[in-house]
Amino acid sequence: MAIFRADHYLIAEFEKVSDVRKTGQDVLEALQKVSELKDLAMVFKRMEGKQWTEIVGRIDIPEGSKAFWAMIKREVTDREPYNLFIRLDRNAEGETIEDARAEVKKWVETEIAPKIESKTNVKMIKAVEPQEVFMPKLD
Repeated sequence: MAIFRADHYLIAEFEKVSDVRKTGQDVLEALQKVSELKDLAMVFKRMEGKQWTEIVGRIDIPEGSKAFWAMIKREVTDREPYNLFIRLDRNAEGETIEDARAEVKKWVETEIAPKIESKTNVKMIKAVEPQEVFMPKLD
């Protein structure tokens, strides 16, 4: 079988985010239970009156991967309809790229999403492919 780049994102909306540091810590604790995620670290950011938390690390799998990055923010907007955004840069094996993408989506839905749901107050959570994330139209 061939190896394909099959990046995915996980987005989630929480019931309420009153403290992005505390919510970030809860997400970090959940992600530390995913054996493939390594070298996870959390950083608190602030700029122009906005605050958010980022979690960075790497994905350690035989098929190969690049990076892992998450952002936890307080506000939900039309452009960014989530409090949690995770980018999972990874490869997967499959007969076709669709098979590889299906394998990654299944991994996100069975290994990552339930762990986050168990540690946070999730209103909505889903795994999406890059083309399913909001892309603003450029004039």
